[in-house]
Parts: sequence; structure tokens; C-alpha cells
Amino acid sequence: MIKQKLEEILSLNGISILIGIVGGILGIMSIFIDWNTELSIKWFAVLWITYSFILIISLKLTYDIYMSNKTLANESNKVIQFSSADLLLLVENNGNLEYSQSVSIYYIKNNFQLLLANGYVQNIQEKFVQVKIINFDDGFVNSYQDDYERILNNDNNALLSILIKNYLSYNG
Repeated sequence: MIKQKLEEILSLNGISILIGIVGGILGIMSIFIDWNTELSIKWFAVLWITYSFILIISLKLTYDIYMSNKTLANESNKVIQFSSADLLLLVENNGNLEYSQSVSIYYIKNNFQLLLANGYVQNIQEKFVQVKIINFDDGFVNSYQDDYERILNNDNNALLSILIKNYLSYNG
């Protein structure tokens, strides 16, 4: 991801913007500095230009990575289908989940997030991710039997109420 963002910054448009910014700084510096008086000022200017390029590139790279991580964290995983034979959830791939990552699966009921199951990412495809369910939460299965049955029968509203989080729940 860092390589991709750096390539975007160092593209033709990115380089032209950087040259414009550094050229503007150099233009402002030329108003106040007599370039013919001392050789050390020229070296200082070269160092300042190099530092400006590196500073602007690193700030832009940091901002781009921050914004991409912020949008990834806000995107939820939409469950498409449940396979009761294999205990697999088919989820839209939005780049949020990684291979073999442990996940907690919640069911949203009346704006409460109820622990449904624990699992892990078994397979990542181009458009879909397969989440293998390790075990269902006994409290959910016993207390919300009708919702559990709707999930097993691939009811669309029940599947849309499933929320997958990238961390494990506390089972204290």
C-alpha cells in the first residue's frame, strides 16, 4: 500500500505539483537572498530544496495512508450467503479482512450487537471473502433461536444484520 501511494505521489502530476511548490519557495527566497555574494548560501538553498521535496512527499504519503486506513475501518463487511454444511459465511471483499485473521461475528438486534460466533478468514477471492465459523455462541443460539434459524436458512434480512469485526471478543 505504501508503494502504491508513493507511486501516485511521484507520478507526472505529483512531481509537477512538487516542483511548483519548491519553485515557489525558491522564488520567495530569491527576493531576500543575494545569490552572488557567498557560495554557502547556494549550498544552503540546494539543501533546502532537497529537504522541501522530502518533507512534502512524506507529509502527503502520511496523509494518504491515514485517509485510506480511516475509510477501511469505517467500511462494514456485507454478508452474502451462509453455508450451513461447511459453516462458511460468504462476505463481500472490501480489503478489511486478511487471510487467517481471527474475527468475531455479531448479530445486530434492536441496535444491540450480540455475539453470534467466532471464526477466521479461510479464503480471499477477488470479490468475496470466506469466513469459517469456529463455534456459535451458545447464549445466542439458546436465547435467539428464531434469528439463528433465519441465518441458517439464508434469510436476506438476517444476513444483513450480521457484523464482522476484526478482533476477538472477550469470553471472561
